[in-house]
Amino acid sequence: PGSSFKPFLYSVAFERGFNPASIVLDAPVVFKDRAGHVWRPQNDGGSFSGPMRLREALVRSKNLVSVRLLDAIGVDYARKAITHFGFDEASLPPNLSMSLGTASLTPLSVARGYTAFANGGFLTTPWFIESVRDRDGKEIFKANPPIACPGCAGIGASGGAQPAATAATVAQPSNVDGFDLGPAQADAPAVSATVAAKPGSRAGAKTPTTSAAPATPTAPPVGATVAPLAIDPRVAWQMRSIMHDVIQRGTATAARVLNRDDIGGKTGSTNNYRDAWFSGYGGPYVTTVWVGRDDFKTLGHGEY
Repeated sequence: PGSSFKPFLYSVAFERGFNPASIVLDAPVVFKDRAGHVWRPQNDGGSFSGPMRLREALVRSKNLVSVRLLDAIGVDYARKAITHFGFDEASLPPNLSMSLGTASLTPLSVARGYTAFANGGFLTTPWFIESVRDRDGKEIFKANPPIACPGCAGIGASGGAQPAATAATVAQPSNVDGFDLGPAQADAPAVSATVAAKPGSRAGAKTPTTSAAPATPTAPPVGATVAPLAIDPRVAWQMRSIMHDVIQRGTATAARVLNRDDIGGKTGSTNNYRDAWFSGYGGPYVTTVWVGRDDFKTLGHGEY
């Protein structure tokens, strides 16, 4: 998925103590393994911007920032945490190249992961068959997948669904590339249930909005089960804010032609312009689009 994978990395870094205003260096870096192999990751275009906020780094899809971010939080931690978006850990490379989206993932699995950004942090599961009726029209099967339910009673500090990882369980790096990121240990936040959205919304639910005062907890629909939290709802809000900027002034400004204020997402491309990706959401939908060739040939120089 190339750079469309980066929001997953940023999310787990935010739960490790980073935030959209954290400063990380965008500059050349060289890694050498025990066998003597040298890796020099590059930004698209070959330019570097120096110290920059993580918000800007994702909006402009800076590869070197992503590499340093993964190096700071640790590859092992990141692989385990990113599985909370529904990915198999074995599919995630056990090295720093993971930060640039080198895992082989299906469009459906990436879209499933993006629903956690759109619906307030819940990991919902795609389903294909809504219902089955017999020849007389009698319903003999009805799908009842776990749903996203921001604001539901039991989400957060009072119990019930909990995020797969929170800043309460991991230490925040105090210094990255010489830049002070604050206290060495992150505070222990309770998972907030103040995100208001229509209860019972399923995968790709309408982007929740935050309220100034805590929302009154609601109950999920009768007979429904609430999906597990993949990430803290506050991190989901931060990621939506950043990916909204990706559309407004980042690598996906072409989407502004839609003249919509509710969309967000992230572009992705791979070496030699072999794959072009876009993953995002708007209204009640989350989608992933992949463009490429089945023989692995390039799409052509500069094709995104």
